[in-house]
Amino acid sequence: MAKIEIKEVDAALEEADRALEQREAARPRRLHLGMSGGGMCPRKQWYGWLWAHDNFIAARGLKAIDDGNRHEDIVAQRIQMNDSITLMTRDPETGGQFEVVDAGGHVRGHMDGVVYHHPAAPKTAHVWECKVTNERKLNEFRKIKAKDGQKATLKQWNFVYWVQAQLYMLYGHYKRHWTVVASAGARDWDACRTELVRDEAEYFAERLRSMVENYNELPERISESPTHFECRWCDAKEVCHAGATVERNCRTCAYSRPVEGPQWHCQEHDEILSPEKQAAGCDAYQVREVMAQ
Repeated sequence: MAKIEIKEVDAALEEADRALEQREAARPRRLHLGMSGGGMCPRKQWYGWLWAHDNFIAARGLKAIDDGNRHEDIVAQRIQMNDSITLMTRDPETGGQFEVVDAGGHVRGHMDGVVYHHPAAPKTAHVWECKVTNERKLNEFRKIKAKDGQKATLKQWNFVYWVQAQLYMLYGHYKRHWTVVASAGARDWDACRTELVRDEAEYFAERLRSMVENYNELPERISESPTHFECRWCDAKEVCHAGATVERNCRTCAYSRPVEGPQWHCQEHDEILSPEKQAAGCDAYQVREVMAQ
């Protein structure tokens, strides 16, 4: 099917998109390394955690994220209509999301929920994750599941999601994970169960901890070629492959270091830096040597 060229964009919708992008740009940056990205390129994660490049997301991407969050709630509500299982999306002890933490708080993950009494393993609690995708990817998921069985499905379908599942099971002390994959609008869905592979989970957990402990060391990158399919569209491509100057803030400054909290300490001024100060930087700024290479 030929792509239709849009010659004139509706001004009201275009302004709404710009407003969405501006609202996102004004939000504080993420303070921690997320377990949801534990299977990504280590250097990409490290650059993101140290705020080395801008975090601009186009309106289309922001709407996709928002749709995923909204549909997750819809999927959870529909699963909860099944009285034979229990799906909890809030930690009863905190009232918030189920959270797992490491490296003094600099590594964090937020699970979508926990399932009890799944009919395939009613005595075993499962971490629950919901992934909203398009019909093509949902069909790919089903083909893998039909060919190789559900326990092998997640790793083959999306390696990053599989690593996320492994980390959540490891840190949450679970042995099973249940991923529900839904189409846009949550009109169609499928699922697979995944088992904990402890040695691989511990490998990726250590990789995340190492980024915090060795914050002044450049992690390996997934490829030395900027044309590699993951590098080509990476947010960190310019600083990673093209030698672009990193963003000027306290996290890219040689005087700062991560400490318990998660917090950042400035050795030049001997103070704990608030997120606002981290973003602003100061006149004493010196780029980290490893980022100046």
